[in-house]
Amino acid sequence: MKDNTAENSHKSILKATGIFGFTQIMKMVIGIIGSKFVAVFLGPIGIGIMGLLTNTISIISSVTNFGLNITSVREVTLAQADNNSKLFSERYIILQRLCFIVGLIGAIVTIIFSKLLSYWTFGSSDNYLWFVILSLNFVIINLTIPKIALLQGMRMIKFLAISNVVISLFIAFFTIPIYYFFRLKGIVPVILVSSFIGLMVNIYFTRNIKIEKLKISFSETIKRGTPLLKMGFLLSINVIFGQICIYIIKLYLNGNGSTAEILGFYEVSTVLLISYVGMIFNAMSTDFYPRLTAVSENNFLVKELVNDQIEIALLLITPAISLFYFLSPLVIQILYTKQFLGVLFILKAALLAVIIKAIIWPLGYIILAKGQTKLYFKQELLSDLFFVLATIGFYHYFGLVGIGISSVLHYTLYGFYVYFILKKNFEFSIRKNTLSIINFSVIIGLANSLTVFLLDYPVAYFPLGIIFLISVIFSFKELNNRVNIHAYLLKIKTKFRN
Repeated sequence: MKDNTAENSHKSILKATGIFGFTQIMKMVIGIIGSKFVAVFLGPIGIGIMGLLTNTISIISSVTNFGLNITSVREVTLAQADNNSKLFSERYIILQRLCFIVGLIGAIVTIIFSKLLSYWTFGSSDNYLWFVILSLNFVIINLTIPKIALLQGMRMIKFLAISNVVISLFIAFFTIPIYYFFRLKGIVPVILVSSFIGLMVNIYFTRNIKIEKLKISFSETIKRGTPLLKMGFLLSINVIFGQICIYIIKLYLNGNGSTAEILGFYEVSTVLLISYVGMIFNAMSTDFYPRLTAVSENNFLVKELVNDQIEIALLLITPAISLFYFLSPLVIQILYTKQFLGVLFILKAALLAVIIKAIIWPLGYIILAKGQTKLYFKQELLSDLFFVLATIGFYHYFGLVGIGISSVLHYTLYGFYVYFILKKNFEFSIRKNTLSIINFSVIIGLANSLTVFLLDYPVAYFPLGIIFLISVIFSFKELNNRVNIHAYLLKIKTKFRN
């Protein structure tokens, strides 16, 4: 019985990762095609303006939304676990109202400080009307949050995956003509249209979820919603502090423009590690967080689920990282140019850090799923502080290579700290079979990293190729022991034929 339960858990994780992984790839392909058109129609100046506007909106959203984009998923998951349709409707209606209220707050703050925001962003207040118009964006985004939370919290995996792809397609379909006809003047309309598309698509995919019409007073909404806002407030501070830390690193690396090339390498490495390699984590977290929240009161089930997640994460990521070590010079030249090959110095160790992140990434969600917000706040605050100090310090002494080494050190120390907290507070431990996979994955990561430190490309290709083959064989064997890959692939093949 235990083996069947474990197999079902591994299957569920692999299925969700496969669905959302495919979704991430589709979104990435659509995004790359869209970006090419945008680059042609807007040019570097337009891309820069769009980046400044979206970054400013993200910061305002982080300040004003009280972390509801994170806590809403937990709220829906727990509400559904009660198995009471009336109570579920009550909690969802309160969540919906809270999102609308914080959306209005974001809009009002943006309108009041529009001239100041224009000055901070563009050096003059001439573009304040852009921010006045974009104030509507906060209302639209926050109306979308509860809809996404419904799909994710109720684990409607297929609908959530399809909606993401549909949104990406519609955004590309509608925004490319806007940029073609209006060029720079189309930036603000595109931001609004993109948000509106997201809202409409999510409304469509949640239309059949039954929410009872209940009368709940405004005072009752605030009273029952205050704990949710308090929980989210600390999370929003974490996000803001994290953004400030990244900003400090970028300022240091830029060196008042004297080391702009270094900043460019850092930006590209971040895109490669987060947007491309990191899409595996995005695919997993979409389903993992609500599943973990649903069993958060049972420490044994939490331990089993997290160990299962670590195993699947490592068995998928370790071969992917090995392949990335092998192909990274080619990938950089395809996505960028030969001028960006300096990024390889960062990736020498930073790719190893991704394997370590795969080990500790599920651990961080335990504290969040259990609603221990203060503990989570402390953990992330310490992590961000060490991240800044390590990145700046190691870059100062070791250059670009130091940035990658700092990532390895950061995730390693952070992992030991989180594991100690979990063992002490929630009786968490790593299973013996999980530990064997962790050891293998770290050894493979170290072998890849040492190879590129000791050998230059193209000499490094041969040992890297052997390491990649070993990681693929090991991962396939271990996955097959847990899921029966042959039957799983046959099932997927049959579905595609149908």
